[in-house]
Amino acid sequence: MSLDNILNAAVDNFKQTLYSFCQNNGTVLDKIDSGSFAVMTKGLMEAAKQAGRTGLCTYLKENDTVAANIAHNGTTFRFKGTSAKELLTLFGTISIDRAMYYNEIEGGSYYFPLDNAISIEKNDFATLEVREMILFATASCVPAELHSILKKCSLCNPSTTAIQNIINKDGQAIEEYSKQLSTNVFQTVVVPQQTCAIVASLDGANVLLREAGAKKGRKNIRPVEQKNQSTSTSYHNAMVGAVSFYGSDTENKPKRLESLYIARMPQEKTVTFKEDFERMVTQMENNCNEQKIPVIKVLLTDAHLMIKGFAKENKKLQEYEMLVDFFHTTEHLSRAAEAIFGKNTDLSQHWYDKWREKMKSERDTPAAIIRSMKGYLTRCKLSANRKKELCTEITFFRKNKHLMKYPDFIARNLPIGSGPIEAAAKTIIKQRMCRSGMRWTREKGQYVLTIRAFVQSGLWDSVWNNYKKLRIAS
Repeated sequence: MSLDNILNAAVDNFKQTLYSFCQNNGTVLDKIDSGSFAVMTKGLMEAAKQAGRTGLCTYLKENDTVAANIAHNGTTFRFKGTSAKELLTLFGTISIDRAMYYNEIEGGSYYFPLDNAISIEKNDFATLEVREMILFATASCVPAELHSILKKCSLCNPSTTAIQNIINKDGQAIEEYSKQLSTNVFQTVVVPQQTCAIVASLDGANVLLREAGAKKGRKNIRPVEQKNQSTSTSYHNAMVGAVSFYGSDTENKPKRLESLYIARMPQEKTVTFKEDFERMVTQMENNCNEQKIPVIKVLLTDAHLMIKGFAKENKKLQEYEMLVDFFHTTEHLSRAAEAIFGKNTDLSQHWYDKWREKMKSERDTPAAIIRSMKGYLTRCKLSANRKKELCTEITFFRKNKHLMKYPDFIARNLPIGSGPIEAAAKTIIKQRMCRSGMRWTREKGQYVLTIRAFVQSGLWDSVWNNYKKLRIAS
């Protein structure tokens, strides 16, 4: 292979393309204004695209293998000529004639050394570089948006259908490898040296699925055109889990240093999510131990029954100090204040403010709040609805008061709010999966969620490199 040949071919094509472009557009080189600058920019972009295509074609042609016979995986293939293939690259689509070999044993099979060398499989139409670009962008964009962005800002412009096909094929493969990928990638995570606490948390968000379900809301009682009281779509709960490393800031307050995420589409009893979450938590603990970083282990939750049950039955999470997110607790406190004193009243605000501050400084505050609520329930003439609301909040504080050790956590500079997981439910699930008109299958929705969680964790480069190795190994 001669680098000079590639350079000469690419440079000659660059010159020819730019010259033709300037001639066709009447570009005046000794005068500059915004219009001529835009034309020259466009010309240079087009020349770079054509030069890149030519350079790649020359490079591939000079590195193809041509011989009478060739061995691959212990099998001998005979040369049968060349076969044309269109390939989408970062410079656009190129057409290459590559050597084709054939083996007649067991029904016959073809082998293309060039395809094998650049990791192109039988039905692939894009290079690995293009596919990585598309998958990375998929974490943020839908195919139609990505097509528009690439058309405006890139040298290659895959169609919306091509983008979707890449997501489906490589997304499925990444999901199939997800267990091995997460294991390999999480092992390489470097825990920040300032870490003093590892905080695990999990939350859910509803996603609209392409599955039949009962229609929400009041049933139609008047004659309507559609009498069916069911719908072809339904909402189900997707899950996201986070492990965050915390240190202390200059004021000796908890400071989040880094967060890692996993996410799963809705599943009965969230079996796969629980396995993935435990794997991530366990690996992050191991990383702390290997790097000799002593940490306090905390589980922050919103007190959902499923989460509490999971924490109770899981041996790994039993080692964690569990705390109900402070801001979730204050939401229940606010509802209790409204049930007692009514909405938007000075008394409700005063009662709320008093107990909110005490929860952060006095250890017996949850029990005192329960006594206060029970007292108002007995003394005040509340409506049936307000009594019901107040009883609900009494039950919440009674069942979770042992998980409201806020003064103790504050004294040890530990976080009392589950901000990262609340944000993750919105940024990983809601922002990407719940746009107007979106409806998902569980399978294809998982392709996007898996990629988005890796990207949001800052692990995409490592994931992609591991994915390429796993593809080759298989």
